[in-house]
Amino acid sequence: MIRRTTAPRVKRSLFFSTAAVLFAAPAAAQTAPDAPEPDIVVTASGRAQTAASIPFNVSAISEAQLREENITDIKSLIALSPSINAPGNGARFADSVTVRGLNVSPVNANNIEQFARSTIAYYLDDTPLPNIAYRIKDIARVETLLGPQGTLYGAGSLGGTIRYITNKPRFDAVAARLSTSLFAARSGGLSHDTDAMLNVPLADNVAIRIVASRLDDAGYTDRVSNPSWRTGAFAWSTKPDPNRNLYKNDDYNRVSSGRVSLAWEVTDDVKITLAHAQQSQLAHGTSATSLLPLGIANAGGPADIAAYIQDPRFNPCGSSCRFTNPYETPTLAGTDVTVSRYPEFARRNFRLSSVDLDIGLGFADLHSSTSVFRDTRRGEADYAGQGWLFYFGLGDAGAAFDSGRSAFITFDNSYSGVNHETRLTSTGEGPFQWIAGIFYSNTKRNLKFSEFLPGLDAYNGINRAVSGGNVDEGYRENLGSRYEEIAAYGELSYAITPRWTTTVGGRIFNYKDRAISQIRDYSFDLVNNNVDVTRSVKGKAYFKFNTSYKLTEDALAYGTISQGFRRGGTNGFRNVGGLTVNPDVQAFAPDTTTNYEIGVKGRFFQRRLSVDANIYQIDWKDVQTYFSQEINFFPVNGTANGPSARSRGVEATVRVNITDDLSAGFSTAYNDAKWSQTREVCLYVNPNSGCRTYEKGGVLGGSPRWKHSGFVRYDTDLGGDTRGFISLNARQVGAIPIDRSDSPNDVVETFRPYAIVDARIGVKWGQADISLWVENIGNKRSVVSRQPDRVMGNRVFYTQPRTIGLNLSYAL
Repeated sequence: MIRRTTAPRVKRSLFFSTAAVLFAAPAAAQTAPDAPEPDIVVTASGRAQTAASIPFNVSAISEAQLREENITDIKSLIALSPSINAPGNGARFADSVTVRGLNVSPVNANNIEQFARSTIAYYLDDTPLPNIAYRIKDIARVETLLGPQGTLYGAGSLGGTIRYITNKPRFDAVAARLSTSLFAARSGGLSHDTDAMLNVPLADNVAIRIVASRLDDAGYTDRVSNPSWRTGAFAWSTKPDPNRNLYKNDDYNRVSSGRVSLAWEVTDDVKITLAHAQQSQLAHGTSATSLLPLGIANAGGPADIAAYIQDPRFNPCGSSCRFTNPYETPTLAGTDVTVSRYPEFARRNFRLSSVDLDIGLGFADLHSSTSVFRDTRRGEADYAGQGWLFYFGLGDAGAAFDSGRSAFITFDNSYSGVNHETRLTSTGEGPFQWIAGIFYSNTKRNLKFSEFLPGLDAYNGINRAVSGGNVDEGYRENLGSRYEEIAAYGELSYAITPRWTTTVGGRIFNYKDRAISQIRDYSFDLVNNNVDVTRSVKGKAYFKFNTSYKLTEDALAYGTISQGFRRGGTNGFRNVGGLTVNPDVQAFAPDTTTNYEIGVKGRFFQRRLSVDANIYQIDWKDVQTYFSQEINFFPVNGTANGPSARSRGVEATVRVNITDDLSAGFSTAYNDAKWSQTREVCLYVNPNSGCRTYEKGGVLGGSPRWKHSGFVRYDTDLGGDTRGFISLNARQVGAIPIDRSDSPNDVVETFRPYAIVDARIGVKWGQADISLWVENIGNKRSVVSRQPDRVMGNRVFYTQPRTIGLNLSYAL
């Protein structure tokens, strides 16, 4: 009796004293949650299995862990994965996501979505998502599949797939939950992330589930509209308020989202689920720090500043200057202050409606899903630095940058379509197991982009009634496409022995891809062009082979070969000066991957040790890489098929339950990705015209060679119905090449390695959950992305400053 009454007291004392030491410890930080639990049941393979029993690289994170670690968007999910990387650009930008080293795009912040080339696919249940902006709310689990998934998943699954699996309506009870997270970044405002769920049975076989959420992230980065060195006649009138130059915490993010689903169990074997999801977002500002331009940092006085304002190419001392690297100059107005004359923002609206049908046929389970979606992203950004290249020559010398003139851009991107999948999954306990299905997708995409320079029409004498376009619009483009695909797929597994199973799979599909590129240059009429190209392929096929052997009841070894696919497109290039654009460059082809992987996974030592380790090689053919045409010094950006590339790596995750209360884990990934052949790509059919050579051995950029994460967690009973936990989580990211190299002799600039640590303490008391957390305890600020700006000064993006938060949740 003495032990039973004093043990909770001892544990409570140990718990809170350890918490005090943990939260006082200095460190450097960001989210890196506990290793995913291998016993979570997933449907990544097309049937319900635990993650540990699936013979390829799949992991899952439960709803409880998602909430505890504040994983509410894809960026925070990517941060914990050693094999996936994305630049820390904030919510407003379009991002290129790199998985297993598959990337050939620069790691910069991009306003323009055509430059964001992801090699991973995203799904909400069975529906492909067009981008990574969807927030993770009321999600039962997140499944991450590494390696190409071309035999079961479409949507460009070159290197992997991430699936959000939603909670479904329950028929057995009324349920409700209210949760909120209150947090503030250092020097930022108070923010909150709140959501509510209500599940109501309407009858014994009918139930409805409603979820609503609101994020108000107050931000932490200030905006200056007119830089301090623009004075007198060259001082810009500030936007949008001419009487205000400083805008505090301008990088705020506001998101409202909701989902309603209605389930009807018609019979014991038939179930219909209707669902509608909606999300509206205003991602404002830029979470970056502006640096001084070289010409200003090296200026010796007002005369030098005036000379720079008139011509941003001016540098008073050339190579003998104190500052020679434009990314190593002093900050313009301090850390977490960015300069942008115009407000910068992106408004996103997403809608998805779906109907799912599940029928038990006895010999197989039938699942059919049909969905309709629309996703839009509209916004505005400052374009003084990039617009300088095109508009500086207008008017008298320097007149392009007087107090009334600097460029800005607008963008209007939309995705819409319908997706359908019908899948049959065998039942029974025989040695043969199979999956067969059909997939149909019809999607439309429009990426619109315009440049504006106030006063342009007056300076150039443009008559809009004749030329068309909007007032002071200097340039516009619309990259549109219509893609239709129908596919049949299947997998057949045979248990050769009770321990040894082999699976073969295939996908055969037809697709038709119409791509339209419309470009209009109103300022100089140099690059006007319309391109309309249609590609169609029939009988395209991809395969999968997998074999696995059970080492014990809880462990297996496996080997797999799988293939992935990403659609092609077209460019807005045009014939100039007697030169004819190469048809192979005018319309670029799909690229494909083949993954070879062997691994081991399972639990050992009375299930106290979990291990998931593998080595892989991915051969990437017809790699889609950035390519451009220059017309009178005006670049027209596009994409071309480069040479083949190869990515090799090792991944490992280990989790150990040291005691019933204490656990620890470590995940690591190593990757080496390079061009595997040399290839010359020529823009024109004329010999030796507009050619670019990609050499074998050139390193692909965008991801570190090494990335690690680890955790230590103490989780214990505090007496009664109260439990508590303390966790310390760490993540280390190696040097990241900012861009690829097209020769093994090229020296590519890299972001420096950094290490980050978080801490959390929480208590579950009956139906209530309370936790306190600190991310980036040591307020470590490491560069993770950047954005060039020749006029206003380059921008650098740092890891988010120390953020402190409190999570509260109550469930019925």
